[in-house]
Amino acid sequence: MKALVSWFADRTSLGKGLTWLADSPVPGGACWCQVWPATILFLVCVQAITGFILWTYYSPSAQTAWESVYFVQYHVLGGWLLRAMHHYSAHVLLGVLIIFVVQTIVTRACRAPRELVFWIIVGLGLCALAAALTGDLLAWDRNGYAATKTRTGFLTMLPLVGDGLLKLAIGGPGPALGHHSLTRFFALHVGLFGAGLAVLLALYVVFARRAAVVLAADEQAEPYWPRQAWRSAAACLAVMVVVLALCLQHGARLPQAGAPLGSPADTDPANAYAAARPEWFLVGVYEFSHLFPGQWGIMPIFIVPGGLVCILLLMPFAARYLLGHIFNLVFTAAVLIALVVMSWVSLAKDRADPAYRAAVAAEEQQAERVCQLAEHLGIPATGGLTLLHNDPKTEGPRLFVQHCDSCHSHAGDRAAGGDIAAEKPSAPNLAGFASRGWLAGLLDPKQIGGPAYFGNTRFRSGKMVGFVKDTLADQDESGKKDLQRVIKALSAEAELASQRELDAKDAQEIAEGRKLIVGDFGCTDCHQFHDKGALGKAPKLTGYGSPQWIAGLISNPADKHYYGNLNDRMPAYAPSSAPTQNLLTVHQIKMLCNWLRGEWWEEGVRGQGSEVRD
Repeated sequence: MKALVSWFADRTSLGKGLTWLADSPVPGGACWCQVWPATILFLVCVQAITGFILWTYYSPSAQTAWESVYFVQYHVLGGWLLRAMHHYSAHVLLGVLIIFVVQTIVTRACRAPRELVFWIIVGLGLCALAAALTGDLLAWDRNGYAATKTRTGFLTMLPLVGDGLLKLAIGGPGPALGHHSLTRFFALHVGLFGAGLAVLLALYVVFARRAAVVLAADEQAEPYWPRQAWRSAAACLAVMVVVLALCLQHGARLPQAGAPLGSPADTDPANAYAAARPEWFLVGVYEFSHLFPGQWGIMPIFIVPGGLVCILLLMPFAARYLLGHIFNLVFTAAVLIALVVMSWVSLAKDRADPAYRAAVAAEEQQAERVCQLAEHLGIPATGGLTLLHNDPKTEGPRLFVQHCDSCHSHAGDRAAGGDIAAEKPSAPNLAGFASRGWLAGLLDPKQIGGPAYFGNTRFRSGKMVGFVKDTLADQDESGKKDLQRVIKALSAEAELASQRELDAKDAQEIAEGRKLIVGDFGCTDCHQFHDKGALGKAPKLTGYGSPQWIAGLISNPADKHYYGNLNDRMPAYAPSSAPTQNLLTVHQIKMLCNWLRGEWWEEGVRGQGSEVRD
């Protein structure tokens, strides 16, 4: 064994390197305050190892980035832990570097002959910050996309060169990010800032050793091995415990385990994520920027941070003098206190903002939903975002808010995307539309003229409201039973998946109800029902509430099959109806229809529209 070790040492000079390290002088003797360089090296090694493994799975494009991260998170054995270690070790690295910089300032260890050492430490901090910011986009989820889009947008504030820098940074004219943006950010994250950390660490070892030799001549010193080495090893172990604790803070079971992964980024401005926030180390800067609106935004983003870095780099010269050292201490304390206060203010605002909390909750639900869809349906070649765009449960509420909730509410059906309340409702509440419950309210004399139905429309004093209030009020038991048959028959026209079993069970009553619609109830005096009645007076009842019926109404409510000339302000959304209107595609109309009908895939639920029909 001795011969083997001797041979290896002779061929590699490893023994000399270890001796050089072990004999490195520690000015002032072994101390816990000198463990930071070792922990920084340890964390960078963790970053390099985990980052390389993630690199083997990662595919930087707008249709594969989120998908490859999803695969690592949910389908690679231990992938969630690997990704979490890479994510949280980056945060801990930045925190350790901040502590190291502050400690160096407080102890005046930035004075000669350690000026270069201090500047390298600052460079490590800036490099770690840049690596964290460029890595934020790589998961290509909504929060990372929105936060990066905001940060890159700041470049346009720079006079003369701003637009050019933006194009260079994101690989296009902007403001949207895309394939080239991911390629550039990935190259910066790994090639520039990752390699930069390694180079700066090597320079730190060289210059820190030179400075230690000089200081050892004037101060009591001892070799790095063994006392300082054991302290450094213990500190590295403690740092690893912290990283693992952060990785396991949500448990070790998916989907909660590990670092968060939001839903796929959507470049459509209409789907922008308003609740995007930076990581903890920039929350204070984010809040500080709110104090400089408009054209003054360049101050908190470029001028003030640039000035702070310049002052930081000049601190070694100020530290030579007592007054300069006092200035360094006061300045550092003021900056740290300001950042803490601004961060606390920002977090307090978010906690008190119901819109922010609602947006975060909606994003968490959407992230969970897309993972369920990916697990059940698989990810198509067009990417994970397609799963959401083809999911009525996700796409329906979004389209409803964009196009419908200025008049309609969708309140009372949390399973279908939560309650959506119009600010000033002027049309019926569409939650549960065409279901037996919804129709029972429509044909209730006490409800039809209320705000949930026709109370805020031009039809509140029309024939339908008058018929219900005059004819259907104060019915005897036989009349009430007939009304229930009519409701069942009309609702059966929709063929709702949620009522499929009930419709089959009540087939006889439904058949009787259809006879009543064209008979005693006289519905065909105004409405068309199959081959009875005429078009043009009121909406047809054939297929009432079916996908085709709802799609037709959304496409053109003024069509003779619906409201004709009596249409009350509802616009036509069909692509061929009016080029100047805010139109919906055929696919979007389909998603909205199926959401209103409650038809979408749901895990563990049968008969809930697992196959969305055209």
